Amino acid sequence: MGNLVILGGSGDVGSRLVRLLSDHQEWKVWAVSRRSRAVETTLKNVVYSALDVARPGAAKSLPEDAIVVNLTEATPPELVAERLARSETVLDTSATPSYVDALIRAAAGTNGCLVTGVGTAPGLSTLMAADLASNERVETLRIGLELGMGRHYGQAAAEWFFRALGLPYDDPVTGRSVFPGKKPWRFNFTRNEAPRLALDVAFPDEGIRPSGGEARVHHYLAVDPPFVTRLFAVAQRLGLGRWMSEHSRRLTKLSQRLPQFGQLRTRVTAVAFDREGQEIASKLFEGGDQADLTAAMIMVTLEAMRSGDARQAGANSIVDHLDLEQALSGLRRHLAGIGPMCMNTRPKPN
Repeated sequence: MGNLVILGGSGDVGSRLVRLLSDHQEWKVWAVSRRSRAVETTLKNVVYSALDVARPGAAKSLPEDAIVVNLTEATPPELVAERLARSETVLDTSATPSYVDALIRAAAGTNGCLVTGVGTAPGLSTLMAADLASNERVETLRIGLELGMGRHYGQAAAEWFFRALGLPYDDPVTGRSVFPGKKPWRFNFTRNEAPRLALDVAFPDEGIRPSGGEARVHHYLAVDPPFVTRLFAVAQRLGLGRWMSEHSRRLTKLSQRLPQFGQLRTRVTAVAFDREGQEIASKLFEGGDQADLTAAMIMVTLEAMRSGDARQAGANSIVDHLDLEQALSGLRRHLAGIGPMCMNTRPKPN
């Protein structure tokens, strides 16, 4: 039985991942979070443990010889570096570029294996964009993520959302630092639907470009229903992005008191353009709850790495272990009965 440690194990994604892993008795699962939680005796291969991963020496309190799944950006890169120095494997789901960059630096010179982008976005969105980027005509890639507000997201996910709206990013064209919302885009998240506004934000893009490729990658975030995206766009034009980022915890608490509305779904669009700015092709994905999708993507990655996948020391990304078809096949297997899921490829428009 192998050890699997989930950092942030009591959150939305962690809870769903534990549920998936409970059917796999080959794993001894350690669900770790700062908040204590009673052991669920019905899950014989799962142990809940309370631990502040940010405190010094926390790495030594975790089981040894384990695969670590990091679901929280509260995990210090130093802890990840310590586990990698033991030649262990760390899967990371983080969506903040600066944090992912810190993990990549931590992996340098170690014999461990760090896999970034193991989730929905980045993750599934990375595989969709990388599939399009294999066409040498592609000059620009635009990736849109739409999150439905059919339920309240967990604290960590909601805080990330508000922080992301105030985090400057380097514009892929000019290289200059810009604030989110300055260069929005409209996406067709599905066929036969009017384009929807999405706000430009910072996302990690490791693994999207093929070796030697120079495609410019732009990321965007939208909310369903669309009027919520428009409200955030107005707030950005008023210069409130930095304020929302600084008060992400307060805004998260407020959002939890609001009624749930919109659909419970996640949609991802990746669109490829040539040098003249003409669309070449696009991929459209629609699935259920984002937490379910992320948990299933982690499972698919774990399975790929245990089935003879060539282990690569240092920092690599999900594209080094999966392709898009493998990911979709795994999602269909793990999400059977959870909700609808579909993928469409749209060719160059006439």
